[in-house]
Amino acid sequence: MFTLNEFLDRIGVVPKESRLLRHDLRGVQAWRRGGHLAFGCFASFQKKASSPYADVSFACHFIPGPALSDGTATAWFLGVTEILDRWVWDEQRLPVLLDDAVLQTEYGRPGLEAFDLRWLPATTAFAERLLVRWGTGTRAWSQWASRNEKEILEIRQQPYEPPFPGFSTFGAQISEIPTFPQSWIGALESVRGVYLLVTAAGEQYVGSAAGADGFIGRWRSYLANGHGGNALLRARGHRDYTVSILEIASPDMALSDIVAREAFWKEKLGARAHGLNAN
Repeated sequence: MFTLNEFLDRIGVVPKESRLLRHDLRGVQAWRRGGHLAFGCFASFQKKASSPYADVSFACHFIPGPALSDGTATAWFLGVTEILDRWVWDEQRLPVLLDDAVLQTEYGRPGLEAFDLRWLPATTAFAERLLVRWGTGTRAWSQWASRNEKEILEIRQQPYEPPFPGFSTFGAQISEIPTFPQSWIGALESVRGVYLLVTAAGEQYVGSAAGADGFIGRWRSYLANGHGGNALLRARGHRDYTVSILEIASPDMALSDIVAREAFWKEKLGARAHGLNAN
């Protein structure tokens, strides 16, 4: 068994001086949007009361990987940052890794510490190529490397990218759009058609995407404000939905034909009588 600590030793990172951090959806979002720079800026802010960087020199960063058949969690390695400096975040001094989108979310948040981090070049080449067995259950997202031996399950020649599931089986939360791989974005931008939104309470809304950016262009409006300009959705105050694709329009299909197919699905699913479609 080849372990993560063996790997760290080989690249000059001391496990006893390192923490392992498996980041949540916000980390995935920063990584998908801007790679090591945006993610590094995201990782440069931590809650002062529970900072994972206390008493360490290095942080090994991960994002969630696919669960194994027995339910064991895995994690994709992104690289290792050296912790150069820390201070109470006062919105005056900025960290060395900067990303405007991340900074907009951190301004005004109370109880934060900021850090100067430096990516170790010998580690970033393995981003999303090295998969480790993280553990089962609710194992802590922040762990000491030396106390938690992680098995390396695989090392790929190329970075991992989840395969697009196909339009007929696609399903996701609107809030997950920023975490989609670029190939998924390209696929969903390239087609138009009819989609279904479902709230946490099971209420349905049928809509159509007929613009230049296809499904993604339409769904981003829900991501931005939760209602996409629809009065009934705005009145209900929903912020997130499960989204799936009901029908793909042919490339030569006219807008009026797509609207007609949207009406067909509204009738078939009862989205006017029992759902969130007002017309």
